[in-house]
Amino acid sequence: MATAIRDAKLLDTKPHEFDVEDIEYLRHGEQPLLARVFRPHGEGPFPTLVEVHGGAWCMSDRTTERLRHQAMATHGIVSIALDFRSGDHDPYPASVADINYAVRWAKLNARALKSRPDLIGLSGQSSGGQLAMLVAMRPHDPRYADLPLPAGSPAHDATVRCVVMSWPVINPFSRYRLAKRELAGPNPP
Repeated sequence: MATAIRDAKLLDTKPHEFDVEDIEYLRHGEQPLLARVFRPHGEGPFPTLVEVHGGAWCMSDRTTERLRHQAMATHGIVSIALDFRSGDHDPYPASVADINYAVRWAKLNARALKSRPDLIGLSGQSSGGQLAMLVAMRPHDPRYADLPLPAGSPAHDATVRCVVMSWPVINPFSRYRLAKRELAGPNPP
């Protein structure tokens, strides 16, 4: 594990230029699911975060947190912002299965992403934090891992190096404290 950290470009402090590309990572019938990939310039390998947007399990998409993804890319992190099936159209566990697949897809495509499979993590905000943690806690759960990678692909699981959660719904006390701070702020909701 120490080798993986030492070999990654984690401590490069100069800002990186980056490219942004929408890639179809998965398809359900006629419905393509896109990943917006923010890829730093340079050789890498770069750490990578598969980003799960929030939005009450049924709002938002891969374009919602653009500034967050740009900040990560300028600091040498590949950021993969996902579209995934949402709870208002496709009930649980559809979104978790899509995210599990996206982690495995990122590992399969790590070289093209300028990363390595052992440098892939998950990130999510609010409901996305809960979805990211579900994937991380149960990377082999058959309900989540049943979407196969393309035929002939090497096997990859959805185990990740880290999970970054921002105000996840699985931490109600933290969300309560955030709401209290917002109410006490200069522009309460």
